[in-house]
Amino acid sequence: MYIFDRSEPNIGVRVGLESWNAGDRIPDDYFVRITRHPRFRDAAHALAANMLAASQSDKALDGIFKDAGRFIAAMFAIYLHVTGGLTLPRLKEICASSGYLSPGRARALLNFMRYLGYVEPVAKRARGELARYVPTVSFTDAWRNYLRAGLEAARVIEPAVGLVLDRLEETSVQDSITRVQGEGMLASARNSTKESGFVRVFIERHAGAQILRVLVLEDADEFPPRKALPFSIAALARRFAVSRIHVRRMLDEAVREKLLTLDADGAVTLTDRARWMLGTLYATQLIRLLGASAQTLAELPERPQAQAVAPAIAANV
Repeated sequence: MYIFDRSEPNIGVRVGLESWNAGDRIPDDYFVRITRHPRFRDAAHALAANMLAASQSDKALDGIFKDAGRFIAAMFAIYLHVTGGLTLPRLKEICASSGYLSPGRARALLNFMRYLGYVEPVAKRARGELARYVPTVSFTDAWRNYLRAGLEAARVIEPAVGLVLDRLEETSVQDSITRVQGEGMLASARNSTKESGFVRVFIERHAGAQILRVLVLEDADEFPPRKALPFSIAALARRFAVSRIHVRRMLDEAVREKLLTLDADGAVTLTDRARWMLGTLYATQLIRLLGASAQTLAELPERPQAQAVAPAIAANV
């Protein structure tokens, strides 16, 4: 749990967006570097707040954000579109290879995205050709808003991310960062352990990640939160359109898994284990966003000069 111990002197810091390109497996020093960054707390709060705002502004996107399986399927769908085409067999294959979803869920999730108006079949295809689907304008717009929410948070760490944000409306830029982000998710799937109490309680459970974001924002002074946090079962159930029983079960399981302690007045406190896992989750997301931004800039035909932003970055470290 050394990651969140800021008592040691800051390690030598490399400056510049390109230095965040971690590759498939994120080295430990990247986690140390980002969690000791003086604006890590601000970036984590921005990430939580931006994702909640994006969800609130788009009911269809909210439906995807609430369910880990739907979110992963949506990311895979748009990733497949920009890397050769979205078909049911390709979606099944990527679900199986990632380990996040069973291939059997692929058809149901594809149908759900069709129901949302996020994908549609290509009308004309050659005889014997597999049915292919493409994202609708609604989906590409929603995904751009999702990307913008994450990139705005990453920009808190590295202002040069703004060079990507400035061109996010360009299809080639959105496709590039979508591809790199999808590759990052697949790499994370190969290198991570998904069977944990934290994942089961907060990530895989319906609206769990959203509730976790609310808890993050309840402590304005520190990330991961250390103090007791208000936890209203009724308010959270209303906000995210789930039953009180659903939220109560989540709370009870979090206590059983020793992720939370429950005070007499109903407030909750994250355990050290939960704080470590929460901090690692947000650090991973921010590092992946920073790395995707760096790779996207490197692939642009007319590459912006990210180095011009370096002095502003250095001033914040």
